[in-house]
Amino acid sequence: MNKIKIQISLLLIAMLGIMSGITVVSSLPLIAHKFSNIEHIEFLSKLMLTIPSMMIAIFAPFAGYIVDKFGRLKPLYAGIVLFIIGGSSGFYLHDFYVILIGRALLGVAVALIMTSSTALIGDYFSEEVRHKFMAKQGMAVALGGIVFISLGGLLAQIHWSYPFAIYLIPILFFPLLLSSLYEPKKHLQLDEDLNVSTKLFPVYLTAFFVMVLFYMLPTQLPYLIVNILGGKPQTVGFVIATAMTFNALTAMQYARIKAKFSYIQIYMATFILFSTGLFIVSQAESIAELFFSTAPLGMAFGLLLVNTNAWFLSKVPPHKRGKASGMLTSSFFLGQFSSPLLFEPIVLAYGIQGLFFIVSLVALLTALILFVKSYK
Repeated sequence: MNKIKIQISLLLIAMLGIMSGITVVSSLPLIAHKFSNIEHIEFLSKLMLTIPSMMIAIFAPFAGYIVDKFGRLKPLYAGIVLFIIGGSSGFYLHDFYVILIGRALLGVAVALIMTSSTALIGDYFSEEVRHKFMAKQGMAVALGGIVFISLGGLLAQIHWSYPFAIYLIPILFFPLLLSSLYEPKKHLQLDEDLNVSTKLFPVYLTAFFVMVLFYMLPTQLPYLIVNILGGKPQTVGFVIATAMTFNALTAMQYARIKAKFSYIQIYMATFILFSTGLFIVSQAESIAELFFSTAPLGMAFGLLLVNTNAWFLSKVPPHKRGKASGMLTSSFFLGQFSSPLLFEPIVLAYGIQGLFFIVSLVALLTALILFVKSYK
């Protein structure tokens, strides 16, 4: 029973990462309207999304040091408290700049939460059990994404500040965390693990690359649907939610897939799926055609994120899990922050569908490189 409580606790914690960004997406235009007296509010309102990612990318390596020095649970609980305070600030504080400070605090909180929880997963589970748990985690994150983006949209229709109240949810499951999670034993440092950063560099690079691609959907797809294909804003939610459903269903099968294939072979398959989905988007002339891309895109991302986390935990030694998890978290969110910046020149030169076509070719080339590497 305690093992089940531990898994439920870690799944609930995993949902906080995706909650941090997408929950207030629907409120951004309303926030810009509410504070229209502030100069450059259109740009400043978008910082509601980017500031947390930037703070996570900057602070996560320090969070890793904290987790290794002070244990897993104290930073985790401190992070959840900061998450509740910083995340919900827009619900009860109606000064725009104070809310931005709250969003920065939210980023620090997520850095602590993700770093400590990733280390806990490595500490609590053996590799075989870990693969099964990562499958559940991938499904939980995808389902959480669907719930939070939908709930945020519904609450935003009532009042711009109401989606911020969603960040109060962790108060409800805090007692479960306190009663089920325990502090793992300290791990001794081994001399042969001193070059672990070099060994993990390919994982960090992959995490950055994966998130740059992953964040194409929430940052580029809305403009394609609304501005080019003539859809309504709520259509964006339907398309992304459909992809997230396939994401959840595929992530749930990860343990079975991993039992038959290597990490590289799984990456190879996911980049083929991703390339297929992006190609469909690049050629779509109607919103109905876009829905054909949701299956391959959702399946790809359902495996990409889970496979990266599993690969990381298989390579990192126990005594380095805190610092290494911090670097992994930083890599993920640096990719998230960089995605729109890296793709903007391509969008300006070739349009949004041109971007999807070019990246589909890059994904296919990546799959071919991995094919050659896996069969050397």
